[in-house]
Amino acid sequence: MKKFKKALLLGTTGFILFIVFVVDIIRQSVDIEIGWIILLREILILAAFATLFIMLESTWKREQTPSKKLGFALVLSLVAATATAMMFIISPSGFEVKNEYLLPLGFDSVFWANLASIVLGVTMVLLVMILRDILFSKRRKGTKRNFIILIILIIVSSVTALFYRPMEYGTISTILTFITLAAMLWNSFRVSWIVYLTKREKILSIVYGFFLFLIFIGFDIVLARGQTVVGQSILFYSPPLQTFIKDVALFATIYFGMTFISTLFHLPTAEAFDRKISEVASLHNLSKLVTQVFDFNELVETVTAMTLQVCEAKSAWLEIIALHNSKKYMNNSAIHENDVAIAGLKNISQEETEIIMEAIRPSIRQSVLDHGKPIIIDSIGDDKRTQGIKMSVNKFSSMAIVPLVSHENVIGILYATKDVEYGFDKDDIDVISAFADQATVAIENSRLIEKSLERERLMREMMLAQEMQRKLLPQRIPELENIDLEALSTPAFEVGGDYYDFLMIDNEHLGILVGDVSGKGVSAAFYMAEMKGIFQSLSKIYTEPRKFLIEAQRALIETIDSRSFISVVYAVVNVKTGLMKVARAGHCPILHVSKSNAGYIKSIGLGLGMGSVEIFERTITQIEIQLESGDVAVFYTDGVTEARPDGVPEFGYERLQEVVVGVMQKSSMHIRDALITAVDSHMMHEPPEDDLTIVVLKWKK
Repeated sequence: MKKFKKALLLGTTGFILFIVFVVDIIRQSVDIEIGWIILLREILILAAFATLFIMLESTWKREQTPSKKLGFALVLSLVAATATAMMFIISPSGFEVKNEYLLPLGFDSVFWANLASIVLGVTMVLLVMILRDILFSKRRKGTKRNFIILIILIIVSSVTALFYRPMEYGTISTILTFITLAAMLWNSFRVSWIVYLTKREKILSIVYGFFLFLIFIGFDIVLARGQTVVGQSILFYSPPLQTFIKDVALFATIYFGMTFISTLFHLPTAEAFDRKISEVASLHNLSKLVTQVFDFNELVETVTAMTLQVCEAKSAWLEIIALHNSKKYMNNSAIHENDVAIAGLKNISQEETEIIMEAIRPSIRQSVLDHGKPIIIDSIGDDKRTQGIKMSVNKFSSMAIVPLVSHENVIGILYATKDVEYGFDKDDIDVISAFADQATVAIENSRLIEKSLERERLMREMMLAQEMQRKLLPQRIPELENIDLEALSTPAFEVGGDYYDFLMIDNEHLGILVGDVSGKGVSAAFYMAEMKGIFQSLSKIYTEPRKFLIEAQRALIETIDSRSFISVVYAVVNVKTGLMKVARAGHCPILHVSKSNAGYIKSIGLGLGMGSVEIFERTITQIEIQLESGDVAVFYTDGVTEARPDGVPEFGYERLQEVVVGVMQKSSMHIRDALITAVDSHMMHEPPEDDLTIVVLKWKK
């Protein structure tokens, strides 16, 4: 649809211009000088170029830089200049001036007048669009207004030409010419876009501006009113178009001349601007890298490489200080060499940096760590702090040392060197500091990601341990005729240290084991697994609780960590007679509540893993209890008795006994739930700080 519209506009332009050409041929053949026909012809010419402008505007691309626009203007101008030169070579019949009118001496003059006017008219329309784009580059307030005023003055001057004979000079047109000239001069000072050109673009702009200035001076001479065959041809074709072409050419001459001179004066500052552009681009790239790249080595490699590129340094390297010590060194503590690592090198070897740092370490690195400020060594040979560097290694003459500071802690130091003295100035330090800041963010991100991955790994291990612990606990509680049994275990952390288990040793004996592994987490889960294996394998061999715990100690003592132990209480209950034998290895005593009495079964014994097997055997005892109908035995861990919110006493043994005595008539499940409720109430509904395990046995017979 757009292509059709453009083709339609272009076709309309061509058709109108052809009509004008036909009218000119008729006028040349027949003497018809009727005023309304001449006016209609001018209107058609105006309509043709207006249509052409609309078509060009719809296809115009404004993204190009001013220097490229100048290049396009030069190509366009060369084409127009070539076409104009052909007019002189062909040398048509020319025109006769009669009563300040131009009369063609032949049909060839009519043809070439039409052709030259169309070519130059199209050229000037395109040139106006090019000049508009250049003027609007980096435009300021008023730029557009001033340009529109100029265009309006050119159009008014062109329209005014209708009221005069072609060779006539009118007062109004002269006044408008001077006003338009003033507007041209005013717009020609709008060349601030030159400042933002790179050195290469400035050189190109100087070349383009120079040749454009010369070409348009030529146009100004050729288009002088009635002085050349080209000027007469365009004036014959359309005085308003001739005024438009002449004014645009004059404006182009002034503007391109101003462009040439201004760019020439800005050329010495081109390198400084290029450097700023490079700095901004490097910082932008580094900022993108910080957010997109999490490879620490790639980041430090980029930081050192960009430091070389932007500061034109000869070499650069980056030191990273161990995270756990970065804060300490900010407090004037001497740094330890083992806490420093070279993270990135450019144009210098590891050995060379070690020799250099050995020579300057006491004064410079420590000073950067103490104050967190950059240091410049203007002359390495003359500065006392760097005179210790060996000449064989000293391949440079100046050095910049910039700290990487994060949350007031120095986490690294960026070094840059140059092979000239006084090679670094304040701008260099500002740029290196900016890189150092970006590197700091990158390093922090990298460390956070590393921590996150480590945390994720630990979480996976924890979930595995939690699943393993869950499977270690009994999946179902034994259902016995004379015993009502219930149990519950809740870890305080993802993986706790509490453990309980049941096992029918034979048809008459039930083994109940409740234990607590010192510590939490994965290691506790492994000890629980070991304890379960011991219980499942030894309890049927050693049916007496005391003997079982001695053998368990013997099995564990070779494998358990010296800093760990397992507290256990083990009971074997005769499910027919109610005789319960109990041995305790450093665990909480069993609470025994009967209709007539309530108390704790306090047998003696060390925790598993504590002391030698001989000491363990000498200290452990076994107690027998005959359960009567309605008796309750409560096995538990210290998470119950030691439950304590802030500022409140522990839940304690007395409160445990009171709760069980109050509900001993209920079922084991009710007793268990009453205990859980009481502990939760005592904790004021805060989560427990320790694992909580309860096993309730009620003798029903």
